[in-house]
Amino acid sequence: MNLSHIPANIKNSSFPLTRINPQHVEGIQKGIPLFDRVGIKDIAFITKRFETLNLFRGCNLGCSHCLKDAKPLKNGTILFEDLVRFLDGFKALNERLGFNVFQGNKYVNIIDDSNPSDIPIRGKSRNHSVNEALKMIYEKINLPSIFVTSGWNSASKYSQQSSEELAGMIEKNPDFVKSVEVSINPFSGIMEKSREALRENNQNRAEFFRNVYTDRMANALKVFLKLFGTGKASIIYRHAPDYKGNELVGESETRRLYEEIYSKLEKMTGSALENIPYLRPENLTSFDKSHLIESSGRGRRFFPQDRNLKEQQELIDEALELEMMSPDERSKELLDCAVKCVDIDGKVYATMPASKVEYISAPIELTVPTNIRLNYENKSAVPPVFSDI
Repeated sequence: MNLSHIPANIKNSSFPLTRINPQHVEGIQKGIPLFDRVGIKDIAFITKRFETLNLFRGCNLGCSHCLKDAKPLKNGTILFEDLVRFLDGFKALNERLGFNVFQGNKYVNIIDDSNPSDIPIRGKSRNHSVNEALKMIYEKINLPSIFVTSGWNSASKYSQQSSEELAGMIEKNPDFVKSVEVSINPFSGIMEKSREALRENNQNRAEFFRNVYTDRMANALKVFLKLFGTGKASIIYRHAPDYKGNELVGESETRRLYEEIYSKLEKMTGSALENIPYLRPENLTSFDKSHLIESSGRGRRFFPQDRNLKEQQELIDEALELEMMSPDERSKELLDCAVKCVDIDGKVYATMPASKVEYISAPIELTVPTNIRLNYENKSAVPPVFSDI
């Protein structure tokens, strides 16, 4: 196949495969196992606004604000051999085309609804660490990953050791990761247990779970402390709007929770915190609309009913509008606007932002399945992670 007709400005552009007539390069993927029965047009669809390569699935944290309304599924991971197949497949395609089909994408998420600190990636002969995965992703498709965690049980030898090894690996190879993001908020299932104990007037039990959570998060900040110092790590800090009934999850209580975490971190690290002003409570917890949770999924319970009804109706309207499009119109809309997710069984999903509502924080989303499925070895059905409508 002669590719000399592809101009240099296309090869060097963002999402270059979407700018080429698929008929001109159809068949170039032949012989690559990942793309068995997958056409170039579908491959191009995946590469534009490619956001998530799920390595982990299933969440047991029980966070009361969860956007995806993640269920306590049995924790699962991608088959490591399928991760290798994905990366080798796209690397081979890039070599044949003479450009990286992922150009224009800045990073890739490795999770949609899970916490990757707790479990290894399963393989046929042995388990693999997330360190191996992040290194391979960067080296084979030139995309840094985003690593998000809600902390872990420091008494778990695997979780603590793997997290410390991850921090050390990123310190030595900062290009492998776009950002380590530590999620801190009062909505964790651990904090839910603390509030439940308060409602039952069991102060000792409430304090016990609160301490479990603050110890957990102080430990997570300590493990990634050097990365906060270099700007490679950040905190996702969220609270509920200050409506009646939200007193225990609103701004002031969430600020107090973080102050407790920071106090424990100071005792763990001493003077090491002096040069990391980002982590100081007065800097992190200053009021900002970007700190508010989204009125979607479980988070709807913290917003007034009339607001929820309005946003739900707008989302339904957009879903119907998308459904009424012709197949070609829908395909183009999803190609141009949706972000793409490849799940642990190779199925491809597209997430459209609901754009017609003025949101109090970030917009809610509409996730739709596509008929695209990469040729993974693992073809076990996995429940999709959809936003609620």
